[in-house]
Amino acid sequence: MHGILKANAPRGRGKKEDDMQPPSTLLLSTGEFARMCNVSKELLIHYDKVGLLKPKVIGKNGYRYYSLKQLYLMDAIRFFLDTGMSMKEVKTYLDNRTTDLFLEATQAGIEKMKKQRDVLDARIGMIEKMRYITQRALLFPKDKPRLSFWDETWLITTDVKPERTQQAFAQAVSEHAEFCKSSAGVTKFPLGRIVHFPCSDHPEDFVYTKLITWISPPSHPALLEGRLACKPRGNYAVILHRGGTSTVARSYAKLLDYVKEEGLDLVGPVYEFDMNSYLMSDSADDYLLHISVLVDM
Repeated sequence: MHGILKANAPRGRGKKEDDMQPPSTLLLSTGEFARMCNVSKELLIHYDKVGLLKPKVIGKNGYRYYSLKQLYLMDAIRFFLDTGMSMKEVKTYLDNRTTDLFLEATQAGIEKMKKQRDVLDARIGMIEKMRYITQRALLFPKDKPRLSFWDETWLITTDVKPERTQQAFAQAVSEHAEFCKSSAGVTKFPLGRIVHFPCSDHPEDFVYTKLITWISPPSHPALLEGRLACKPRGNYAVILHRGGTSTVARSYAKLLDYVKEEGLDLVGPVYEFDMNSYLMSDSADDYLLHISVLVDM
């Protein structure tokens, strides 16, 4: 049993007298110390390797022993790791700790966690939007134009090259996804496109001019580097297309015909959002695309 070791205890005394003497240092084995700290022995070994928390004593038998005082050091390590510091940063701080450094380090931790909170809030908002539009898609009539009122919507945008090639579109999607992640802390979902018709009589000749992602109103719009756009509040002619982009032209035609028949004027571009996509099915027949255009009544 090598769990607890009394270091520097007086020698040459009988057991009874020795037990009556308080040890100058009480040492704990790696297992005992790990249990007191509610961590694994493997973590302590790792901390030893990186120099963050070394054993107080390494016995001739190779066993590691820790002092009770090091429990406080472990508390400090966990505290600063929880503030977002790296292990290297924690070691540097503990080697030089002062009250001023404490105030500086904790303020930096607060700022870092606020940014992390903003990212989490953005991701929660993204997931909520995905659930919302998917639930709405189940209720909307399919392939039937109608009028619908929409509040303003904030969008992250990425330009798409005018050439109608899969390579150009794939490149734009890649750039859009990276910008959404690096600048807004979100994925590219809910993903959509802004559609342009060179000639309204030939909707099959449509081109995508921008990729768009619906986001919550941004707290720091300047960080989006001019890639922020607002889909205005108002009345929209809308249609829910069943199928993928290879068949979407027929719904564009239905929507444009509906606008003419109702005597409405188009105001602004056509927006297209994925409501059911490859996230829900591997068949394009199950996809649902929400297509809308602001109209003047």
